[in-house]
Amino acid sequence: MNFMFSRSKSWSFWLLPILLGVGMFFLVIEGFQEIGKIRQLAQKRETLILENQKINWKNEEMFREISRLKHDPIYLEEIARKEFGLVKPDEIVFFLDESKTKEAQRNVTGTHFKQQ
Repeated sequence: MNFMFSRSKSWSFWLLPILLGVGMFFLVIEGFQEIGKIRQLAQKRETLILENQKINWKNEEMFREISRLKHDPIYLEEIARKEFGLVKPDEIVFFLDESKTKEAQRNVTGTHFKQQ
C-alpha cells in the first residue's frame, strides 16, 4: 500500500506542471493570433484615418466653394457663364467650329505647310 501511495504522489507531482505547460502553450498560440488581429486593426485604423483626412479636405473645399458662391459676385458670374452659357446684354457671342480652329492653329505654328 505504501508503494501505491508513493506512485500516486509522483504522478500528481508531474500532473500540475504538465497541465500548466499545456495551458501556457495554448495561451501563447492564442496570443499570436491576437497579435495578428491587432495588426489588422491597426492597418484598418490607418486606412480610415487617411480616408477621413481626404473627406475633411473635400469638405473644406466645398465650404470655400459655397462661401465664394455666396459672397463673390465675380466668381458667381464666371460660373454662370461657363455652366449655363449666360452672356451680358451688350455682348456678342461667336461660335467657332473647333476642327477649323485647330487646323488654323496648326497652319499658324508651321507644322503643316501647304505646298503649291
